[in-house]
Amino acid sequence: MKCAIIFTVLAVLGVSSVAVAQTHNYFFGSRVPYDSLVNQTTVIQTSSFLRVKTVDVEYPLKGQRGRNITAIYVYDRLGGGRGGFASITGGGIGQNYTRIHLKTQRGNGMNFQVEIYGR
Repeated sequence: MKCAIIFTVLAVLGVSSVAVAQTHNYFFGSRVPYDSLVNQTTVIQTSSFLRVKTVDVEYPLKGQRGRNITAIYVYDRLGGGRGGFASITGGGIGQNYTRIHLKTQRGNGMNFQVEIYGR
């Protein structure tokens, strides 16, 4: 009986430590030699009580000429499993444009660094 209780407590502690260490980093494509950083954007949104916030990051900016995209790296700098989520909603790898949709978890903010590499 004591072993079952100890095992249950250890299992709960193990699951909670995994949830705390979770990050929401996303890596689309891969960098190869001669790629260069063509766009770097930092997106910061404060939290709102029980609200979900969204932001779209677009490349190229108006007036810029897009380069062929080889990799998109989205770093969640909020950490602790509280960060948001990223998805590509337009263009992307192998294209000369992209739209990245960033979304917070309910009641949390976001702090993302988006890096786009291309040739």
